[in-house]
Amino acid sequence: MAQPAASSIATRRRRSSGPRVGELIDSFLDQLASGGASTHTLGAYRRDLRGVADRLATAQGLDDVSRLRLPQVDSAALEAAMATWATDHAPASVARAWAAWSSFFNYLISQGLARANPTEAAERPKPPPPAPKLIAGGDVSERLLSAAAMPEPSSSSAWAERDVALVATLGLTGLGVSELLSLSLGSLRRDSSGGLVLVTGTAGQEQVVLHPGLADLIDAYLASRKAWLGSESPDAAFFIDASAQPMTSSKVQYLIQRLYERSGLDNQVPGGTAVQALHATFAAEALAHWAGVLRDALAPPAPAGRRRAR
Repeated sequence: MAQPAASSIATRRRRSSGPRVGELIDSFLDQLASGGASTHTLGAYRRDLRGVADRLATAQGLDDVSRLRLPQVDSAALEAAMATWATDHAPASVARAWAAWSSFFNYLISQGLARANPTEAAERPKPPPPAPKLIAGGDVSERLLSAAAMPEPSSSSAWAERDVALVATLGLTGLGVSELLSLSLGSLRRDSSGGLVLVTGTAGQEQVVLHPGLADLIDAYLASRKAWLGSESPDAAFFIDASAQPMTSSKVQYLIQRLYERSGLDNQVPGGTAVQALHATFAAEALAHWAGVLRDALAPPAPAGRRRAR
């Protein structure tokens, strides 16, 4: 049987020797306590340092964190341990643990026990994207579309078919305002199955498949537009105003805000998310609707009444 190289044995010995991480953590906490750190602060540091140390030990194949040695904690090992920590801890907890380990290694450097701080070379785990903000109120999609279908009589820019199609497109596709305004009439195409898709992106590399209901609303808008303007170039803007000019971001924002106000939803819209919250809310309401449908469909039948004995 081939013998392991002497260099690899020396490396393993070197990494398995050195100060114990658990004892160093205790020394660091003692220093914090002598500096006047509160019991709450010490408890938070202890949980974060020992919690991540436990992940480090497990990754090294150690059955107990007390066997973890300082040379075994390099930037790669700490990065992997923090990544596993991030899977079951909130972003704020991950950031706090990262700061705790950075402070811990700064202490070790000051004591001549470490040469570098591995947190400076390791990549921080990326926090998950924030949960989408929803518009409270219930039946938001129905209320907005109903308001769009009945535009204000006094408005010179009233155009029910366009407003309904615009709101439904934002709500059902997840397109942002800039993406919406970059669409042209030529962006609407049919896929191999005959369904309608919107081709987006500068090179047309993305396709958004339209739900049949949304396709019907867009068809109604385009029919009303053709009756007014006749045939147009495929390069013409997909959404235009009452002067046949391309819609602008400010006009879209104003339209959505007016619909919120007319629907009585303006106080329920999360700040700064007037358009962004549309898609999340439409999707949540659609899921809630179908969850109810499925729940009713899967409910066991009511037990039949017992027959009276004759």
